[in-house]
Amino acid sequence: MVNKLRIILICLLVCGLWASSALALTVQAVTGQDQVAAGESLQLQLRLDGSPDAEPDFTPLQENWEILSSSQSSQMQIVNGSFKRSAVYSLILMPRTEGSLLIPAICFDKDCSLPLPIEVLPHLSQGGAKEEQILLTATISTNRIVTQGQLLLKVRLLLKAGLSEGQLSEPQPTGVEVLIKKLNTDVRKYEKQADGRVYQVIERDYAIFPQGSGQMQIPALQFDGVIAGARTRLDPFARQGKRVRRTSQPLQVEVTPLPKDLGRRPWIPATSVVFQDDWQQQRPNLVVGEPATRTLRLSADGVLAAQLPELKPAVPDDFKTYPDQPNREDQRGSSNSGIRGVLEQKIALVPTRAGRYQLPAYDLDWWDVTTGQWRQVQIAALEIDVAPATEPVTQNPPSMPATPAGQERTDVVAVAPQTAASATSVIPAIDREPSKPEVWFRVSLGLAFGWLLTLIFLFFWRRRSVSVVQEMPVTDPQHNQKEARRAAVQAARNNDPQATRKALRIWSRTLWPSDQNDAYEQLCIAVDPMMRKELENLDRCLYGRSGVVWSGQEMAACLEAWRPVSSEKVRRGLPALYPEKGEKESE
Repeated sequence: MVNKLRIILICLLVCGLWASSALALTVQAVTGQDQVAAGESLQLQLRLDGSPDAEPDFTPLQENWEILSSSQSSQMQIVNGSFKRSAVYSLILMPRTEGSLLIPAICFDKDCSLPLPIEVLPHLSQGGAKEEQILLTATISTNRIVTQGQLLLKVRLLLKAGLSEGQLSEPQPTGVEVLIKKLNTDVRKYEKQADGRVYQVIERDYAIFPQGSGQMQIPALQFDGVIAGARTRLDPFARQGKRVRRTSQPLQVEVTPLPKDLGRRPWIPATSVVFQDDWQQQRPNLVVGEPATRTLRLSADGVLAAQLPELKPAVPDDFKTYPDQPNREDQRGSSNSGIRGVLEQKIALVPTRAGRYQLPAYDLDWWDVTTGQWRQVQIAALEIDVAPATEPVTQNPPSMPATPAGQERTDVVAVAPQTAASATSVIPAIDREPSKPEVWFRVSLGLAFGWLLTLIFLFFWRRRSVSVVQEMPVTDPQHNQKEARRAAVQAARNNDPQATRKALRIWSRTLWPSDQNDAYEQLCIAVDPMMRKELENLDRCLYGRSGVVWSGQEMAACLEAWRPVSSEKVRRGLPALYPEKGEKESE
């Protein structure tokens, strides 16, 4: 019974000690300094003896101070049977303004700390003789710029102390809508001497393009970092480092409107413009019906590539043009030149007639932002020669089916004169060369045998040629037209644009044998609108944008459905407008 009573008394004693320690809560606010410079951090510790009944309320503190970080640690001790509990709240503060500030009382429910006065000195004034360890500057190329012109912004961070971490804000202009391009993807680092001191410089460059007129403001940029190895009274071993903040001066720029005399000119506000034509350096060799690519290149300093106009030079009427999509690129230059917009335009030109032509000059107006005046860049006029088509005119199309025996005989006879001619041309060469008597005898024997074969072929050819002419005097041209049409249809069904174009040119020359150079153009004029559209699609595939897949099934159907003029009318040319009247006059 006595033991049980002792245990109860001990428990009551422990509870009483615990309750007394809980009720005896003291809060103390401690800082390592009573002065701080603007942009420098301040460490605040709230030391608690006892157990708090609630979490601290930091709302009054945030009016003049920004809480960058916070941490908490606690411990409990038992000494001679008595319990002791303590806790420490550590806060890193950054002053929002300069002047005499107050760290207000921090309360844990009803238990509060005492307020602490802190003097926030202007920047660069702490201690009066201390060197500035971090500087942040922002400069612009001009304070007046035209709409959509380029404004260069240079941001420099100068360091004398090592940083363990840091973060720099991005520019966010206000007042007008802007486009921002970062010139250097990697931060530039170098050393610079300022005020007799050597600083490590971290530099960023931006190109800003305002899209409207008015007043543009660039708010102050902000850098937050931690200086490694900085000791304080509350952190003598420099484990946390010292947090610092630097801000640049805000900037203001006037953006002027577009010139009143802009009219229909393209708007190119630049410092310099270069206009190039590859045909000016090397003139092309143009042939009727064959495409040639002309490349125009426009580059402008201080202008985005998306702002450059599409190039559409004028060409003579006897040229077909197939422009490709322009290639645009923004080239990042130095921090002093900014963005260079480049536009490259490729145009496929197909001449339809031979002769000498002049490509007109191409003038382009642009706005000089340096002088504030209009200037002009030009591609000079160019004279070019177009040669006739070099494709041979063949009466037989590329793919020919089996022909009668008489036709084969005609083909064989065509070889005989060439053999005779070649044998005749060899004789003088052999006479000039020194040879032995037996060699000369063998050569003479071979020549005699060749002449004998030639005479035999000529004999059979004369006997067969009369029958061939009597069998097919009129149908042979039409036969060639049909075979040429078949070859074009087959190439179209194979979806081969090159072979189809070649077969069409051969077929057109069988339809208009008297107009060999312009036969294909005659075909384009004579066909129906549906087939003419398919011919344009074929040209667009051959000479237009690359990567277009051409399907020739519609072309094959149009070729099979269209009926050209008869072979008799082809040989005679255009028919008489009034055949009946001609017949009456002949009577």
